[in-house]
Amino acid sequence: MLSPSLRSAIDALSVQDKLDVFEAIRDSVMPASDSGFPELTERQRTELLRRAVQAADDPEAGRSWSEVKARLVR
Repeated sequence: MLSPSLRSAIDALSVQDKLDVFEAIRDSVMPASDSGFPELTERQRTELLRRAVQAADDPEAGRSWSEVKARLVR
Protein backbone atom coordinates (compact mmCIF):
# COMPACT_ATOMS: atom_id res chain seq x y z
CA MET A 1 0.00 0.00 0.00
CA LEU A 2 1.25 3.47 -0.82
CA SER A 3 1.90 5.94 1.94
CA PRO A 4 -0.39 8.98 1.96
CA SER A 5 2.53 11.27 1.16
CA LEU A 6 3.56 9.18 -1.86
CA ARG A 7 -0.07 8.99 -3.05
CA SER A 8 -0.31 12.78 -2.74
CA ALA A 9 2.91 13.26 -4.70
CA ILE A 10 1.66 10.96 -7.46
CA ASP A 11 -1.71 12.71 -7.62
CA ALA A 12 0.08 16.03 -8.12
CA LEU A 13 1.95 14.80 -11.21
CA SER A 14 0.87 15.56 -14.75
CA VAL A 15 -0.41 12.68 -16.86
CA GLN A 16 2.86 12.57 -18.79
CA ASP A 17 4.90 12.49 -15.57
CA LYS A 18 2.70 9.67 -14.25
CA LEU A 19 3.34 7.71 -17.44
CA ASP A 20 7.08 8.32 -17.12
CA VAL A 21 7.03 7.06 -13.51
CA PHE A 22 4.99 4.04 -14.57
CA GLU A 23 7.50 3.18 -17.30
CA ALA A 24 10.42 3.56 -14.93
CA ILE A 25 8.82 1.25 -12.37
CA ARG A 26 7.77 -1.26 -15.03
CA ASP A 27 11.28 -1.33 -16.47
CA SER A 28 12.74 -1.92 -13.02
CA VAL A 29 10.62 -5.02 -12.34
CA MET A 30 10.14 -6.57 -15.79
CA PRO A 31 13.03 -7.70 -17.92
CA ALA A 32 13.15 -6.60 -21.51
CA SER A 33 11.53 -9.04 -23.94
CA ASP A 34 14.93 -10.09 -25.26
CA SER A 35 16.10 -11.21 -21.82
CA GLY A 36 13.86 -14.12 -21.05
CA PHE A 37 10.18 -13.66 -21.82
CA PRO A 38 9.09 -15.88 -24.69
CA GLU A 39 7.26 -14.40 -27.62
CA LEU A 40 3.55 -15.09 -27.98
CA THR A 41 2.61 -18.25 -29.79
CA GLU A 42 0.46 -18.01 -32.91
CA ARG A 43 -2.45 -19.42 -30.90
CA GLN A 44 -2.01 -16.70 -28.23
CA ARG A 45 -1.84 -13.98 -30.89
CA THR A 46 -4.99 -15.32 -32.53
CA GLU A 47 -6.85 -15.39 -29.22
CA LEU A 48 -5.77 -11.84 -28.32
CA LEU A 49 -6.89 -10.60 -31.72
CA ARG A 50 -10.23 -12.42 -31.38
CA ARG A 51 -10.80 -10.79 -27.98
CA ALA A 52 -9.83 -7.34 -29.28
CA VAL A 53 -12.27 -7.66 -32.19
CA GLN A 54 -15.00 -8.88 -29.83
CA ALA A 55 -14.42 -5.94 -27.48
CA ALA A 56 -14.45 -3.45 -30.36
CA ASP A 57 -17.68 -4.93 -31.74
CA ASP A 58 -19.50 -4.68 -28.39
CA PRO A 59 -17.87 -2.06 -26.13
CA GLU A 60 -20.73 -2.31 -23.62
CA ALA A 61 -20.07 -6.00 -22.97
CA GLY A 62 -18.12 -7.08 -19.95
CA ARG A 63 -17.70 -5.37 -16.61
CA SER A 64 -16.03 -2.19 -15.48
CA TRP A 65 -12.88 -2.37 -13.38
CA SER A 66 -14.83 -1.13 -10.33
CA GLU A 67 -17.30 -4.03 -10.73
CA VAL A 68 -14.51 -6.58 -11.08
CA LYS A 69 -12.58 -5.15 -8.14
CA ALA A 70 -15.70 -5.11 -5.92
CA ARG A 71 -16.30 -8.77 -6.73
CA LEU A 72 -12.69 -9.70 -5.92
CA VAL A 73 -12.55 -7.97 -2.55
CA ARG A 74 -15.82 -9.18 -1.10
